[in-house]
Amino acid sequence: MKSQFNRNRVLTFLTHLLVISMLFVLPEVLWSLAFPWKKVHPEFFIKAFTFIAVFYVEYYLILRRLPSRSSQWGRFAATNIVLIAVVLTLFYISGFAPSRPPKNPDHVSFISRTALMLTRDAVMIILTIGLAVAMKLGEQWRFLETRRRELADAQRADELANLKSQLNPHFLFNTLNSIYALIAIAPDKAQSAVHELSRMLRYMLYESHATVPLEKEIDFIRNYIELMKLRLSPSLPLEVTLDAGDCADTPVAPLIFITLIENVFKHGDTAAPYKPVTISLTAGSGVVHCVTSNAVAPRAATESGGIGLTNLNRRLSLLYGDRASLKTSVTDGRFVATLSIDLNTETDE
Repeated sequence: MKSQFNRNRVLTFLTHLLVISMLFVLPEVLWSLAFPWKKVHPEFFIKAFTFIAVFYVEYYLILRRLPSRSSQWGRFAATNIVLIAVVLTLFYISGFAPSRPPKNPDHVSFISRTALMLTRDAVMIILTIGLAVAMKLGEQWRFLETRRRELADAQRADELANLKSQLNPHFLFNTLNSIYALIAIAPDKAQSAVHELSRMLRYMLYESHATVPLEKEIDFIRNYIELMKLRLSPSLPLEVTLDAGDCADTPVAPLIFITLIENVFKHGDTAAPYKPVTISLTAGSGVVHCVTSNAVAPRAATESGGIGLTNLNRRLSLLYGDRASLKTSVTDGRFVATLSIDLNTETDE
């Protein structure tokens, strides 16, 4: 970390040196190359390096901390006035200002030329200070923007972790209820259900990455459906389509579809054999579609809402933004949920 910080400081220093050298030194070099017969004035390079020194004094000493209060801005302005005065005095003492002619001195002309050159140098110093301030403000803005993104990412990660921590107990609670219902009427099926549950919990524990291949997520859903089928009537029409298509290895957020699958069995009317249940999860060209359809159970109208769909909507918003769409509707006594996610990563920022 420290070595990276030092490298960044060296890189910043060299970048500044390159920019200000191009501003103050390069024009004279190009002039010399274009007109080689013209004499190169050494004082130009001395002044140029003086301006470079002013830049670094301003950037690293005066602007160590950007002013934030009115009193600090006053101190900042006073410090720069002193800096400008010191540099102009050095220029004058060093003879960079015009010297008085030994014969027939023209005091008015001398004063005018001196004032003109010192004014020009003062303007250059002010522009140099302005360049340092602009670069420092740009650096501060980049730092604040990076910090803002880091905080936003950390907050987003914490919220996702919190949502997932809500999802896991919610899933486990519903599954254990299903197994509990089997114990009294079909102990053998309950034993098989516990085995299926252990496989799913293993997936939830050891595949707890930010993303998993879509095929693994489909395998998890397939195991869950097999578990739910243990407590359903064999005569119930259950239409299941699970096909990863050409997206088997495409990464997807884990447990992103399970809420819709759970709701089919928890809130759907699965007691009547003439009310089919449809579960379809297909993918192609980087887009996944999950569609579930079930008859609405009579008790669903009176049950208080859970965290399932609210949790899912929030996760979709955090993970995929506009690339995900979840729509639900109730038509002719059937609840239909349609979830589409664009898993393509080549999206505009």
